[in-house]
Order: sequence, then C-alpha cells, then structure tokens
Amino acid sequence: MAKAIILITSDPGKDRDVATKVKEIEGVENVYLAAGRFDVVAEVQAPDDASILAMTYDNVRMISGIRKTHTMFCLPV
Repeated sequence: MAKAIILITSDPGKDRDVATKVKEIEGVENVYLAAGRFDVVAEVQAPDDASILAMTYDNVRMISGIRKTHTMFCLPV
C-alpha cells in the first residue's frame, strides 16, 4: 500500500470548503486545516504510487477553490 501527504493551497477563504470536499475522496485517510505556507493537508493511501497520482490529478486537483498542490510520497524507514 502506498501513502502520501498532499499539501494544498486554496483560494482565500476557501480552505474549509476545500477540506470538506477532499475528505469525501476515496483513499483520503485524514484532512487537516493548516496555518502557514499551505492551507489544507491530506493524508492519502492507495494500492500503488500510480493510484495516488491518479487520485491527485483526477480528484483532488479538480476541486473548485484549489490553487495548487504538492504531493509528498511517504517512504518506509
């Protein structure tokens, strides 16, 4: 199972709406509002890296109110 953290920058005032919509996506485990460079943080899980990329491009980035995303793949230690 692959895991990643998606850092999201939203349009001003849209962070709560974006977080709510991200929570509805299959494979999203946790969603947090954040203060600082990014507005929303999502922890996601999928069968493989390609599925996480598809989730990011086909689902997350299609949400209205998102300006940009930064996906960080989690690697085992």
